[in-house]
Amino acid sequence: MGRITFLIVDDSPVWRRIIRKFVEEKLKGIVVAEASDGLEAINLYNKLKPNVVTMDIEMPELDGIRAMEEILRYDKNAKIIVISSKGEEDTVRKALLKGAKDFIVKDLETEKWLKRFENVIKNDETKNSKNTFFDNIRRYIDRFKRR
Repeated sequence: MGRITFLIVDDSPVWRRIIRKFVEEKLKGIVVAEASDGLEAINLYNKLKPNVVTMDIEMPELDGIRAMEEILRYDKNAKIIVISSKGEEDTVRKALLKGAKDFIVKDLETEKWLKRFENVIKNDETKNSKNTFFDNIRRYIDRFKRR
C-alpha cells in the first residue's frame, strides 16, 4: 500500500490543523480533504474514498455518530477513528459499537496518538475487523474499571 490518505472531520479549524499536522508529519499521510460537519464528511468520503477518516462527535448539521453510520452504510470497511473532547464512557461505547476503529480523547500530546493510528492502519491489513472491535471494547472497559 502507498501513502495512506485521510479525511479529517471536525468543526474546529484549530483541531483540523492539529490533526493535519499530526497526519502529515508523524504518519507521513496525505490529507485529501477536510470537512467541518457530518454532511460534508459523507459527501467527501463517497467522492474521495480515503483510507482513514478522523471524526469528531459534536458538529453542526449532522453529528459524528450519524455521519459515521452513513459512511459505514456506504462502505462497511471504512476505517474511522473518533477524535473527540467527549470522552465519557457512554460516548466511547456508542462510537465503538457503531463501528469506530478507535476512540481518542482530544489532547495536545499527539505523540500518544501515534501507536493508536498505526494499530488501526496495521490491523486493517492483518486482522479481522471483528477482532479489532472486541479488542477496543475490552481495552475501554478495562480503562473505565480502573477509574
